Amino acid sequence: MRQHIQDSDPLYTFLKKLVDWSVRSSYRKFQVEGLENIPRDGSVIWASNHTNALMDPMVMLSSTRGRKVFVARADIFKKKWACKALSFLRVMPIYRIRDGINAVKHNDEAIAQATGVIMDGVPFVIFPEATHRPKHSLLKLSKGIFHIAESAIEQSKDDRPVYILPIGIEYGDYFRFRTEVLIRFGKPLNISEFKKEHSDEPQPVVMLKMRELLTARLAEQIVYIPDDEDYDAIWEYVKLKADNPDYFRKTLARVESVGGERYKGLLGVQAVDKQAVKEALALRENEPDKARDLFKKVDELRVWRIQNGISVKSIAHERNWAVLFLRFLVALAGLPYYVFCAVAGSIKWVPILLVMRGVKDDAFYNTARYGVRVGLAIPALIVWALVYFLLFSWKIAAVLLLLSLPSIKYLYDYGLFFRRLCSDIRWKFKKKKAPDIGEI
Repeated sequence: MRQHIQDSDPLYTFLKKLVDWSVRSSYRKFQVEGLENIPRDGSVIWASNHTNALMDPMVMLSSTRGRKVFVARADIFKKKWACKALSFLRVMPIYRIRDGINAVKHNDEAIAQATGVIMDGVPFVIFPEATHRPKHSLLKLSKGIFHIAESAIEQSKDDRPVYILPIGIEYGDYFRFRTEVLIRFGKPLNISEFKKEHSDEPQPVVMLKMRELLTARLAEQIVYIPDDEDYDAIWEYVKLKADNPDYFRKTLARVESVGGERYKGLLGVQAVDKQAVKEALALRENEPDKARDLFKKVDELRVWRIQNGISVKSIAHERNWAVLFLRFLVALAGLPYYVFCAVAGSIKWVPILLVMRGVKDDAFYNTARYGVRVGLAIPALIVWALVYFLLFSWKIAAVLLLLSLPSIKYLYDYGLFFRRLCSDIRWKFKKKKAPDIGEI
């Protein structure tokens, strides 16, 4: 038995490798950037934005090797089996005001436990927004993360610095499975140095400055849009711009030439999105009347395209009929395997649909999909093996078994390809009826 939650555990280490593989395979692209920013000379608290329910900690867990300890709201620890399971998974409780004043008193114990974790050199992962929200924005950060940092500073006997490491998680889509995810580690905040530099200031003022600084650093790691009345219109504007191939190429080249940095893969996508946000906010500040009129038209287009089942990508990157015909042929060629995967994968996707019917929070959709997929991985493999080897020769059975392994991934990937094709065709026929937004 582990004496402390952060202690090594051979079974946990073995299972983590399997979890890492399952998490990474749940995304078409899984990209981690900024690992060189992780401090090696002190105690580190990892702080991340929180947009996608339980997939956020799963993604954080699989972003690097090694142990990590997480926190979760205390009410899910009430049952003994849940408490034991979460403790094994290195998740500890944190209490909130809504849990009651008496419950919040237990946070002193939580802070002491968290301090022990980071003093042992194990990353302590916390989502300081305290709740998830699928938006390119940030909620007000809780003070708990700073109390833990201060506790670690007080207990540090060898003057090892205590850092808070800002981390941004960026998803290609919050609600669709098999999308993309970018995990970006930012420059660490040396809280020990910060406290020394502001030692002559009142504690509440220092706390406020730390919160503002961490908020700013977290915003740098994501595509950040102020959460105001223009949020939806600005995000729509960004995708209309950034998903346009010409704009993307020119903007990426311009950003790289200014910063001298090579933005590869999803990092390049993020850089272009952030530049488009910057342009939208600049327009709103410099020409408010023009921006107000444009955002109104863009929002009308957003509502219209959603009602007509058209993706913003179809509008931003319109394909000609020749390309659409070729993509139709590709879809036709992949259809037989899709049907096979639909039958073979029904062992997984039917339970997924049943579970998702009970999910009230859309942000938990991918968590539900991932949980059912992982939970049924071994049973599905056993069922496939029994059916195939009982009905066919071993050679055919082996081929069918291999074809069945990626069935769920292919179902989602083919589904995305086919939905985009249908969206592109709808746009071709309906674009004359779309609200006119002019040049953006």
